[in-house]
Amino acid sequence: MVLAQALTAARRELKTKGYLNELKRGGRIPGVVYGQEAQPLTISLDSKESQRIFNHHGYRGLFSLQIDGETKPRMVLIRDIQRHPVGQQVTHIDFLIVNMKENISSLVAVQILGEDEVTKRGGVVQTGAKEVEVSCLPANIPESFVCDISNLEIGDKLVVADLVVDPEVELLTDPETMLAAVLAPSRAAVEAEEAEEEEAAPVEE
Repeated sequence: MVLAQALTAARRELKTKGYLNELKRGGRIPGVVYGQEAQPLTISLDSKESQRIFNHHGYRGLFSLQIDGETKPRMVLIRDIQRHPVGQQVTHIDFLIVNMKENISSLVAVQILGEDEVTKRGGVVQTGAKEVEVSCLPANIPESFVCDISNLEIGDKLVVADLVVDPEVELLTDPETMLAAVLAPSRAAVEAEEAEEEEAAPVEE
């Protein structure tokens, strides 16, 4: 069972775009909380503190959101993040309230380890899906799936079906979805060239 990461927020009023820009300049991230038939609630979070938590734990998984003036935190998932087009700073976050007793679908990141070992043996690692979809109770959402490919040889591949998953977690992503494959250097070059040709090919009207 994964413990929820704690976040704190303050209520904010629905005002003009200028007010939102003022919040951002003051080091706050605007957001909204919705779900479970509750009225949407507009909030703001401290940018530095929230970013510190996100940098350490990521944006996936369960969060315990304590809102000023409320006695109990709300259990939430992040459903949407908006970023500045240039600096990529987070400019808005949507939080979804979840029922801890009901299954919910969520995306879980896939971490690939051992690429250096494969490279030392002459293989070229081709990565596939970066995340997979699961269904389970909110408290059982994995932080991530960590896959060690150091023992894979040229020609081997890792697919979603190879993931080690707790019994209470159901994988929704196609089991044959590729997560990583080890190619011979020559084959890797061919596939890279084919991908470039596909991107450069003119679109027929």
